[in-house]
Amino acid sequence: MRARPIAWRIVRALAAPLVLAGMLTGSGSGRAFAASCESWSGVQPQNPGTSEDQLFGVTVISACNVWVAGFSFSNGSNQTLIEHWNGSAWRVVPSPDPGSANNFLNGIRAVSPSNIWAVGAFSNGGGSDQTLILHWNGKSWSQMESPGPGDSADLNAVRAVSASSAWAVGSFSKGGTERALIMRLTGAGWKQVPSPAPGQDSDLLGVAASSSRNAWAVGDFTKGGQEKTLILHWNGNRWRQQASPSPGTPAGLAGIAVTSAANAWAVGFAGNGIADQTLALHWNGRKWSRVASPDLGGRHNTNFLKGVAATSAGNVWAVGTASRGGLNQTLILRWNGAKWTHVPSPNPGSSNDLDAVSASSAANAWAVGSFNGAIHQTLAMHCG
Repeated sequence: MRARPIAWRIVRALAAPLVLAGMLTGSGSGRAFAASCESWSGVQPQNPGTSEDQLFGVTVISACNVWVAGFSFSNGSNQTLIEHWNGSAWRVVPSPDPGSANNFLNGIRAVSPSNIWAVGAFSNGGGSDQTLILHWNGKSWSQMESPGPGDSADLNAVRAVSASSAWAVGSFSKGGTERALIMRLTGAGWKQVPSPAPGQDSDLLGVAASSSRNAWAVGDFTKGGQEKTLILHWNGNRWRQQASPSPGTPAGLAGIAVTSAANAWAVGFAGNGIADQTLALHWNGRKWSRVASPDLGGRHNTNFLKGVAATSAGNVWAVGTASRGGLNQTLILRWNGAKWTHVPSPNPGSSNDLDAVSASSAANAWAVGSFNGAIHQTLAMHCG
């Protein structure tokens, strides 16, 4: 499969975790809540892997019900990692590992406390991935049948429209070309649906929906050797590519959030000729437009946005990574209805990354990723 920019996913392989400092605790229990949603703190999730643990997805149901997903690395292979927050402690919840070589989860989304989906990929070696979809029924996680088109296929994100309808997106490769992949859950199970796949290669990293007739998927595609933003829209009948700003070379999108047919946000990065910078695009019901967003360290430092969550038109969170002095720092931005501003966040390791954010209200949000000293460890932050 075509390698994604390092900003999208920290390499899931032998990697390089550290005793947490600052506002995060090193145990898996206890409370640590921020006084307001202008500051972030949290309780450190567990790290069951012997040499690496990372989180790529989070879904918030309530203040006492949060799920995160990623992978742990032990004994030469990756295993799926799912943890649950009950309001006072994180607990690792057993999850299937169908692959003999590698298993990982990139996204997770809840419909209700007893209906949750997680997606990713697994492999049995040989460099070929197969799509992985897991479901929580309120008691246990189980693997669901899912299409595996092409020579190799991965799923990066999932969103539910209702208890019986959901979308999952990613990419598959065939004959050396990578193509956008979209799957839909109906009463008949998960099925691949036709989707635009522009350019020489295309990949989908985020998906969101506000109704059965309004869903969005975002990612990137290459054309003429240049990486550009990719936005697809579902109108209830088919997926179509939408015109989207691609203000730099390269440029791409990793996350999307939708609150209504006339309000959506997509985030990612755009090159400025010197470094990659944050990219925030807004949908007003008619077109996508770029909205100015902060970059730590100015135009010479690399900044990426990887996840976005919205609870209303005036409350949106975006998270990612900013590179300063050659080291990654967590990056959190907030939209208050008028502008994006930077919100300080903890950096417990020598290198720190945030990959996803989810919120159940303006006063309850979680962001997840990883940090490292000697090796990677899970990282979770709470604002509420």
